[in-house]
Amino acid sequence: MPSVTERTLKDGSRVYEIRVARGRDPVTGKQLTPYTTRYKPPEGWSAKKAMKQAQVEAAAFEARCKAGEVMTKAERKTYEQEQIRIAEQAKREEASKLTFSGYVELFLKESTISRSDGTLLNYRNVFRRATSFFGEYKMEEITPVIVRAYITELQANGVSERNGAPLSYNTVAKHYNVLHTFFEAAVTDEIIEFSPMQRMKKPKPKKDDIKMESKALTLDQSKRLIECLKNEPLMWRVLVMLLLDSGCRRGEAVALRWDDVDLKTGYTQVKGNAQYTVEKGKYITTPKSGKGRMVILNQPVIAILKEWKREQTKWLLSMGLPHTGFIFTQDDGEMLNPNAPTKYLSKFGKKYNFPGLHPHTLRHTMATVSIANGADVVSISKKLGHAAPSITLNIYSHANQEAQLRANKSLEMALYKNA
Repeated sequence: MPSVTERTLKDGSRVYEIRVARGRDPVTGKQLTPYTTRYKPPEGWSAKKAMKQAQVEAAAFEARCKAGEVMTKAERKTYEQEQIRIAEQAKREEASKLTFSGYVELFLKESTISRSDGTLLNYRNVFRRATSFFGEYKMEEITPVIVRAYITELQANGVSERNGAPLSYNTVAKHYNVLHTFFEAAVTDEIIEFSPMQRMKKPKPKKDDIKMESKALTLDQSKRLIECLKNEPLMWRVLVMLLLDSGCRRGEAVALRWDDVDLKTGYTQVKGNAQYTVEKGKYITTPKSGKGRMVILNQPVIAILKEWKREQTKWLLSMGLPHTGFIFTQDDGEMLNPNAPTKYLSKFGKKYNFPGLHPHTLRHTMATVSIANGADVVSISKKLGHAAPSITLNIYSHANQEAQLRANKSLEMALYKNA
């Protein structure tokens, strides 16, 4: 029989404590902690009526105890811990079945929330190739040896899906970086315990790989390029000159509006990055660094910009097209496709013997020539929109060495020329 004990609370109300005995521990013989609950009758009930109802509640409580529906605090804690253990075990079993391609789907789905469209495009390009290699490997089966074999094969025999050319070192490094991020995310999501790339070093360029800084044009090549531009349509002359002078990425240049440029001072606000995908068409996001920046254009570029603004305004009026405000436009007056500069420079390079000419070539040229001729790395880093000067220094270390040698020579002349 359950016991019912009346208690009076501080506010004068009554409660009834109900206890159901559990007997003794068969091993130790100690009395087990009883099951307990409380019953509080409605206000205004008489003591007799309240006790009678408490007895009814006690009988129902005892029935639940015998049916195993009631637990002590200790039992509940043990039960909850067991449920957590079972859930974790189920999660581990589910994770152990997850394949590389399966987790790629989850990773990309989550990345659409936090990553830019450009980054997502890079991810998809990497995973399209990587899935053909890792495909149905279970995530927990992928070891450092397997990943290293993939990266090594990529660097030794990988070819471009677009033109069949050997993959550049930068492309291989991109695969390494994306996979590193991917496996770290899998650790965070508790899909795997350790990343197979945790201690794997980024592959080094092969001897015949072209380093990034060597893709830059020399000073003489840059001067010849500017001379060749005189034979080209005015808008393209302006775009190429601006890329070379500002170090902007192609999307940043295409996204520029006339309102972003002060044609008196050359101060230019780089605050957009034009993108294009088949799904979305043309659109503008923030620059790659996530924030805008100021660059200052030199007078020759300002002069040709002024000339182009006059020409563009006349042309739009003659065609009856609205002025969208973009500096670089298509035949319909709308913003230029951000892929257009790449196509144009490829043709230009073949026409005037600048092999492999690309918008990024001009960006590298601006930085390399500037640093090699004494510009400080911090200023160039800000101009390029790098997140930190260390990134700039790492990419353009060769140019920085040339600048240091030139500075050393100046110091030598100043200190020791009469010694």
